[in-house]
Amino acid sequence: MAMIAISIAVVAAVVISAMALVVFAPKMQYLRMATTTSTQDSGLLDYILPVFENETNSKVEVIAVGSGQALEMGKRGDVDILMVHSPASEAQFVKDGYGTNRTQFMYNWFVIVGPDSDPAGTRYAKNSSDAFKRILDNGTTGNVTFVSRADNSGTHSKELTIWSALGYNKTQVAAFDSSWYKQAGQGMGSVLDMCEDMGAYTLSDDATYYSRVEAGIIPSLNITKAGDSALKNQYSIILVNSTIWTHINATLAEDFLAWITSHDGQDLIKSYERYGQQLFTPNAPAYISALSIAGCRGAVEAAVSASTRSEETILRLSNIRG
Repeated sequence: MAMIAISIAVVAAVVISAMALVVFAPKMQYLRMATTTSTQDSGLLDYILPVFENETNSKVEVIAVGSGQALEMGKRGDVDILMVHSPASEAQFVKDGYGTNRTQFMYNWFVIVGPDSDPAGTRYAKNSSDAFKRILDNGTTGNVTFVSRADNSGTHSKELTIWSALGYNKTQVAAFDSSWYKQAGQGMGSVLDMCEDMGAYTLSDDATYYSRVEAGIIPSLNITKAGDSALKNQYSIILVNSTIWTHINATLAEDFLAWITSHDGQDLIKSYERYGQQLFTPNAPAYISALSIAGCRGAVEAAVSASTRSEETILRLSNIRG
């Protein structure tokens, strides 16, 4: 009987302990994030999100779409936070009251990508507008094909900006002959795959391009034009306005913003490499400020050190001469 009583007591203790773990275990939180296909296709999110999730006992539910679609989801309150790269549309989104705390936190670069042979000669172009002019001229004569995302994404917006510099507005671009100007309505990865199959040109963010190259998916595509200052690709975090949508997980969204712009979050972005390339450059204001202060401090310390060494040298020389 004593053994039975002991066994029952042990079982009861185990059950109570298990119940205590269930009762007192922190509740899993969920953050709904609408982001661009480039952050997904480049592999960045798979690299950084597990760190945040482990630190906050949360799960980030990612919806990867074009920036335009992401902003529309924010307007409807379908997500808690946005990670986008369409500056003009972002500014309007916040101005209209749908979002708050818009914060730049990283950038990479757009590049013009095309077939190895580069039949339009874009590698000889003086800038991105000149490269597009060469593609247009060769496209209308049937020599090349260009694939546009045509999905109201940040990349599509940048493409339209380049066409605008050549005097073509959005309506005129959409009316380009479909024999050479293909409107895909797809994400960046899919468009690059189409260009590989068609031997076509496109505008891409470099991160997605490098990740596709590393995976061996687009062996025939090269970057034919890069380095133009107009091709900078700035990303921002925006909190969806919780005063409009009270179901928004505002606390966790704020936690994510604080984390991704912190020194640890920014360093994690900086450490992400593919194909031998650092794919994103962190530039959250506080992070850049801290680096500047550290740089100034280092310069001051170096100057003081040099001054001290000079004084020591003068003293030593004086002693020798004396």
